[in-house]
Amino acid sequence: MKEDMLFARYGGEEFVLALKDGTEIEGEDLANQMRKSVEAQPLITDQGDISVTLSMGVAEATIDAEETLYQLLNKADQALYLVKRNGRNQVQVYTKI
Repeated sequence: MKEDMLFARYGGEEFVLALKDGTEIEGEDLANQMRKSVEAQPLITDQGDISVTLSMGVAEATIDAEETLYQLLNKADQALYLVKRNGRNQVQVYTKI
């Protein structure tokens, strides 16, 4: 993880990775790299291997919108739940509906 990133548990099984000065394209690329890396490395236990997947929503803060942190997290959450409805183990960038 780079110095210009913040990683934190948001609640339950949800986490936030914030990039300083990153675009939504960079966020989507990083999320897909993380997803593929986790998917390629199952958890090995005495009872057998456990596959792990990641479902991620990506949102970009807009400078001109005076967006609150809550609003930005809500956008990412909306994108995440779209992924969950469409089969999981994917990355979705928030798009205004």
